[in-house]
Amino acid sequence: MHTSGLVVTFADDPPLARGAQLELAAAGPFTLGDANGPCRAVALEAADPKAAREWHEWAEGLPGVVGVEVVFVHWDEAEQEVSHVGA
Repeated sequence: MHTSGLVVTFADDPPLARGAQLELAAAGPFTLGDANGPCRAVALEAADPKAAREWHEWAEGLPGVVGVEVVFVHWDEAEQEVSHVGA
């Protein structure tokens, strides 16, 4: 799992900014956090770095989004736990 912490800056146009936030929330891999002025914290969870980059670029292209900055990245390469059967 690849997790990115983003700061998304929205346009100074409330209906356009709200539309972009609704699209981000509906897309699936994004979780919207706190807002501070035109900026909002957003978590992005993707299967791998390539998918994360594709989602990042998609978000940058939304009408109402002025910019997207990556402020944190974490990836977990842990393998699935093996369950032990038997006594």
